[in-house]
Amino acid sequence: MSSLDQSPPNSPWQPRQSSGCLTSFMLFLGVILLLPGVLCAVLIVTSVEPGRDPFTPVVMLIALGGVVLIVLARSRK
Repeated sequence: MSSLDQSPPNSPWQPRQSSGCLTSFMLFLGVILLLPGVLCAVLIVTSVEPGRDPFTPVVMLIALGGVVLIVLARSRK
């Protein structure tokens, strides 16, 4: 009889091992990059003249980079 506890050595459905340190660094950096975008969105909503600041698109692109880093870090698990 064969043992069911052992998996085949080259099983295609085994997840890829990733570095936990890199994943946590990516999550941390993503949250840091996301904070200015969240604050900018709050200022746009509460502002009398929304969209007049020339730095708004730049800050939103930085926040988008933070979202991308968070998504990439979550997909590495």
